Amino acid sequence: MGIVLAAVTVFGIGTVGAVAASISANRAEERSYQQTAPSSSAEPTTSETTSETTTSEETTTSEEPSSTAQPVLKLGDNPINVDGSGAVTTPCPLPAFDTDVAAQDAFYQAALPCLMRAWEPALEQANLPTDMPRVVTTGSDITTPCGLRTWDQTALYCPQDNTIYMTARYYSEVEGRTEAGVFLGQFAHEFGHALQRLSGINAAYGQASATAQGDAGLELTRRSELQATCFEGMTLAALQNGGVSDEIIFPALRDSAGRGDENSDVDDHGSIQTNSTWVQQGFTKNRVTQCNTWLSPSSDVD
Repeated sequence: MGIVLAAVTVFGIGTVGAVAASISANRAEERSYQQTAPSSSAEPTTSETTSETTTSEETTTSEEPSSTAQPVLKLGDNPINVDGSGAVTTPCPLPAFDTDVAAQDAFYQAALPCLMRAWEPALEQANLPTDMPRVVTTGSDITTPCGLRTWDQTALYCPQDNTIYMTARYYSEVEGRTEAGVFLGQFAHEFGHALQRLSGINAAYGQASATAQGDAGLELTRRSELQATCFEGMTLAALQNGGVSDEIIFPALRDSAGRGDENSDVDDHGSIQTNSTWVQQGFTKNRVTQCNTWLSPSSDVD
């Protein structure tokens, strides 16, 4: 449901205290995918494994007609950057969390409309689309329009079908993580990429990446990933101010602050210190303009 941002809107400003600067999580997150035409309109299929894939399409597909607004293919000067715009305070009752596929799916399906409500006013104020992404929770390898995602890889947002693919077993079985906040933080990061698609930033990034080479291409990817991380911080602020427990919010922030290229062999997500800075900036300031990584100096996205 659309929210017209004509009345006074209260934006949540999170207070995290001291977010840990680093943890030794070993994850090489997905690269962002260029927004190109899907190779097929068919639904994603899973490979044959013993684990299930769950998606509750009825709870994630809006019955209202899509907005006539269109993404704008710009980066630093994208219209999403409205002064004073942020993620609005959003109550979000979440079910009990567990690491099995069904419980995780119920958690993400409950969180998804909350994230959309938090961001609809900012998108509408910028005259951008508000199409809610879908979420597919899988414990198996899955074929997406963006390629194969194996069960032991991190979560993926695919712009080609506007779907977040949450790989349920990665964080619990590869990293040994069980805290709800870790999973919610990653989900909010992937939702940040969905916001980039809605705004047109993702497609503009894809165009810029097509001609960039070497370090220039990696820097573009870091700018994209760090903006999604900053958007994640904004989302967590909106949920915290809406009543989501600090026992979920703070672990999400600590985990995101500890992610970085020190845990990878590719410099495409930014250092641990840089990730920590951007997630805290999003959380404490909760302004879209404060997440504009595209206008930041290279030293801020290293």
